[in-house]
Amino acid sequence: MSPYKVLDVKRGAGKNDIIQAAARAMREKIYTIKEIAIAQKALMSTISNAAHEFLDFIDVKTLQGQLNLSQPAELTTESGLEYNPVQGEGS
Repeated sequence: MSPYKVLDVKRGAGKNDIIQAAARAMREKIYTIKEIAIAQKALMSTISNAAHEFLDFIDVKTLQGQLNLSQPAELTTESGLEYNPVQGEGS
C-alpha cells in the first residue's frame, strides 16, 4: 500500500506534514497503527521517500498488465547477441 495513501499526503510533504498526517490517521482509525507507523517511517527516510515518490509518479499498477515477468529465454548466437568481454588497459 502506498504510504501517501495511508497518511493522505502528497509527494514532497515535509517531515512536520508527515508527523501531523500520522497523528490524524491514528485518530481516523482507517488503517492499523502498524500500517501508519510503516508509512511514516517510509516517508521520513530520505532514500525510502525518494523510492516511493518514484513509484507513485510512474503508477506501476497501470503497467502491470503490459509487463512480461516470465524468465527470459536463454540467449543464443542466433539472437544476434554475442559475448564481448571488456578489455583492460594492459591488453
